[in-house]
Amino acid sequence: MKALVKARMKARVKARVNGRRRLPIGALTRLAVGDLRAEPLRSVLAVLVLIPVAASWFLLAAVADSLGTLGRTGDARNVVVTEQDVFDLSNIRLGSEQLTAATEAAGDDAESVSALVMRVVELDDRVLQLRAAEPALWGAVYGLQLVEGRLPDPTADEMAVTSAVRLSTGWDVGTRQRVFGTEFTITAVMEGSGTKIASLWLPLTRAEVLFDRPGEFQMAVVRVRADADGDAVRDRLRAALPGLLVLEESAIQAEATRGVRSLADLARIFTAIGIVGLAVGCANTTALTLAERARSVGLLRVIGFGPGEVRRLLSVRASILTAAALVVGLAAAWPAVASQKSFVLRSYTIAPQLEPLPVAAGCVLSLASAWLGAALASRRALRRPAGELLDG
Repeated sequence: MKALVKARMKARVKARVNGRRRLPIGALTRLAVGDLRAEPLRSVLAVLVLIPVAASWFLLAAVADSLGTLGRTGDARNVVVTEQDVFDLSNIRLGSEQLTAATEAAGDDAESVSALVMRVVELDDRVLQLRAAEPALWGAVYGLQLVEGRLPDPTADEMAVTSAVRLSTGWDVGTRQRVFGTEFTITAVMEGSGTKIASLWLPLTRAEVLFDRPGEFQMAVVRVRADADGDAVRDRLRAALPGLLVLEESAIQAEATRGVRSLADLARIFTAIGIVGLAVGCANTTALTLAERARSVGLLRVIGFGPGEVRRLLSVRASILTAAALVVGLAAAWPAVASQKSFVLRSYTIAPQLEPLPVAAGCVLSLASAWLGAALASRRALRRPAGELLDG
């Protein structure tokens, strides 16, 4: 604090010359930096306490943003007809009657009306989706693109996997994997159209044999023509198939992933707690500073610092510590997020990213909370007269 006293005396002379009564924020910043540099070990320890909170905030924000958009993508031209319970696919049993009704209701406004078999399978402690449709429709309707290998032979024990499955499991073309009691050879790796689904794909006829349920499927997918009125098609489908769920593909995915996306709200709550944690950390640091250096604070009061000015100085000091913690925390979180391009959660691919806007907002809120925490911590202590501070 000796450096602060000398600097303050100089500042008082300059302030009197210029007719000022309060130090500008720039002068307070220089005083705070000088104080932190005077005790580097204490300053480093204060920053180290705040770094884990700052880094965890950035990591949680990255995951929350990714979870928040999960299941909201999909092709608006794909209208899906299924039963109300989309959470237990094994209980959904549609057949030729529903497929015919959907075909007649869609009429010339549909490019195709096809069956889609869906199951959920747990393999190697991972929950994946198994989907089956006519291979000729994989690209035109479901947006799948062949990345490597060849399409499976409907008469052989062969299947395709999406790139999300390869990423999460390490399986590749040529890998043999047992699914529902049958060992399949992976012949193709497919890239999805942004559905973020980690899934296995079979030809429709092979799935019917696998489950011993010929002609049975879980969803009828109506591919609406680009120039057709999608709302009118959905209305006709609802009228023709009462009791069934008729929604766009993206809406079905949003409904199915509602439980997983609720984790985004939980992550956002923890990010808010992280900001509060920064405020509490700065308040504790400021309170400790006041307790250990009461005489120095009293000396500042004696030479002309008012309570408000000391409080501003301590808030600037806390903001500098928080800014340092944010820089180091971001430097630690950014490579961690970049190295983990994506991971699979309940068969959905999560791709965490640190976007500039949330990062900037988090930094502003963190600095504001640090300022507030320091101001609140110093408010009570600075109500004491300067003489009491010097005696303490």
